[in-house]
Amino acid sequence: MHLRIACAPGLEKLLAAEVQSLLGCAPTDLEVGPDGVLLSVPDAQGLTAIATLNLGLGLASAVRVELGSFSASQFPQLVRKLKQLAWRPFIPAALPVDVRVRSVRSRLYHTKAIADRTRTAIAEALGLPKVDEHDVESVGAHTRVHVDALANVFRVAVDTSGEPLYRRGYRLATGKAPLRADLARALVVASGWDGALPLGDPFCGAGTVLIEAALLGSGRPPGAGRSFAFEAAPCHQPAALATARERLTNAVRSGAALRLFGSDRDAGVIESARDNAARAGVANMIHFEVAALTNAPVFTRAELGPRVVVSNPPYGLRVGDARTLLNLYQRLGTLVKELPPGSRAAFLTPPARARDLGLSLERVFESNHGGQHVVASATQRSR
Repeated sequence: MHLRIACAPGLEKLLAAEVQSLLGCAPTDLEVGPDGVLLSVPDAQGLTAIATLNLGLGLASAVRVELGSFSASQFPQLVRKLKQLAWRPFIPAALPVDVRVRSVRSRLYHTKAIADRTRTAIAEALGLPKVDEHDVESVGAHTRVHVDALANVFRVAVDTSGEPLYRRGYRLATGKAPLRADLARALVVASGWDGALPLGDPFCGAGTVLIEAALLGSGRPPGAGRSFAFEAAPCHQPAALATARERLTNAVRSGAALRLFGSDRDAGVIESARDNAARAGVANMIHFEVAALTNAPVFTRAELGPRVVVSNPPYGLRVGDARTLLNLYQRLGTLVKELPPGSRAAFLTPPARARDLGLSLERVFESNHGGQHVVASATQRSR
């Protein structure tokens, strides 16, 4: 069974390392591509692997089963080859199908026509009168199929996740510019934090960075609080899901030794952060308080010793005034320089803002956040 694990741009290598750690597979079992990771697993282990990946991955956006790839340059040929794919184990007959199509440099370029033919092929393969099209405005249950065409070569996959995996289910309350959970987790990983040092976010907003750090540090499965599309598939085996859930639950640690500090000058978002942390089951691991940057506990508590600062500061787009942010970033950089030796910091910012920090930074990954090109940069206080 071939599984394609999708992620946000720039997270592919971090995701590959996470998959290896989660499944215990060798690097040679993985293929890192521009849109994620391709993994091959024995068919007998496929359902357990699907459940484990959906429950345990924090850097992925979706886990998809690759049904096959083939060449096609005419619609009758496309339908014929689509019908030959193994749809039955993964397509619930009662649910509408959302077909997502990308076509680049292919003779068949009309994406709606390709989607229509795909639903026709699925219906004929399953012996159904028709397969209903999913209304994109609807939030009801459905199956998602991805058809990607490049130079007349079609690659077809079925989504097993449903809602994107970065929607953990805990963040019902948000700030003005919420950071996606997968990017927050990637930033924590990029900082090199392993749970031993205190970690703080002086612009914590709705608390996503701290919550993801708490989940990571305590070994809690990111997907433990939600459901997945594969649970409606004909091939679903509850025992496989139970096995995966039990294995990941057995690896959970208390998190009592973690020292996590979040602060923000907005009292309202601090309340939201506390609520979100409670829903995630990590409220007892994080200390939140209302404080401006200069008074943030990650900077003012001398007793913490070496520490890690991880943050997604304002960009000056949806939050903050671009004309005054230069002073804010310069002050942030100065505070980092004043941290005890052995401290580290990682920030997710637009490239120009990273320069405003005035720090010697190593670029760890680049991605997109809210339509904005962003970079994750890290630094360490060595003296």
